[in-house]
Amino acid sequence: MRGEHYCLIKMKQIAISLTLTGKQVEEYYRGKARHVVVEAVDGRIVQLPINVLHSFILDDGIHGDFVVTTDDKHKFVSINRLNPGSESGNVLDQIG
Repeated sequence: MRGEHYCLIKMKQIAISLTLTGKQVEEYYRGKARHVVVEAVDGRIVQLPINVLHSFILDDGIHGDFVVTTDDKHKFVSINRLNPGSESGNVLDQIG
């Protein structure tokens, strides 16, 4: 079609397995660190801002397998739980 431009963004997906205790999550939110660093399944090191994990926090922390999607410049786009039947929570509001 004339006059229309399409921008194709090449997304990349990275599989990670993450385990953070409730105490670790609380320390992140208290400002001791702003990013979580985790080794991906393929060996790459992934750094995520703690706030992108907010919806996965349960009383005992964050546990599970996730897929992180980035754009072609490695900027965060989204994170999704690999096993969507697992519980997700939002206990951050209870931490204070």
